Amino acid sequence: MRKKILAALALLMGMFSPLEGKIMEAANFHELEKHVTEDTLVLLDLDDTVLVPAQMLGCDVWFGERVKKHQTEGMEASAALEKALAEWESVRHITKMKIVEKGADLVIQTLQKKGRKVMGLTLQGLALATRTIQQLQENHIDLSVTAPNPGDYFVTLKGHGTLFRKGVLFTSGMNKGEAFFKFCETLGLKFKKIVAIDDKATHLTAIETEAQKRKIEFVGLRYAYSDIHKAAYRPEIAEIQFKNSTFARLLSDEEALAKLKN
Repeated sequence: MRKKILAALALLMGMFSPLEGKIMEAANFHELEKHVTEDTLVLLDLDDTVLVPAQMLGCDVWFGERVKKHQTEGMEASAALEKALAEWESVRHITKMKIVEKGADLVIQTLQKKGRKVMGLTLQGLALATRTIQQLQENHIDLSVTAPNPGDYFVTLKGHGTLFRKGVLFTSGMNKGEAFFKFCETLGLKFKKIVAIDDKATHLTAIETEAQKRKIEFVGLRYAYSDIHKAAYRPEIAEIQFKNSTFARLLSDEEALAKLKN
């Protein structure tokens, strides 16, 4: 009884959150497996969690820098975002992608072989849907295998279109939690437990908030492994690649580094 009283007091004083323990750090992708039970739906973020561009050009950090660059040059925030997004999508259409952490594909395949429900959840827009699915398949990942629904669906949310295709929900920049549950409600999908892995804690919080409204058990894994990749980013390398690459061929990090040294 004393422990319960102390816990209640601590909560009132803001010493911990009622969400404590629901979102945690995951140093490696394989940590996902220990949280998945028979009745679990697994939500996989894609960018910087499953796949990353083969070179620094086109990564999430580069995209953020392009937005800031355009704003520094005098563009309004919305215009800077639109221009950077157009540049980013152009690169993402032609770049090769690689798995962020070796063995992540095997973890996904293992979960699918066990019959666990697995799907992708990304902020990417509809324009990249077909190409992203191709890039997943090029890395031996097929998220349609045990997706909660085998079909393709277009669902609108607050005037914006979201697309579910081949086991991936493309939210077009919309709140991941709201977009995912709007998709579920449209198709009549219900889950007892959801486990999500994402390199950004804000997206996990967005999903958790909506899951709690529906009294669904939620575990969020903030994928820390991708921090290594982000820390290794060098803007001067990406800039050389941006200025010297063509649609036929993007410069590798090694080629850009050689140009930088010369």
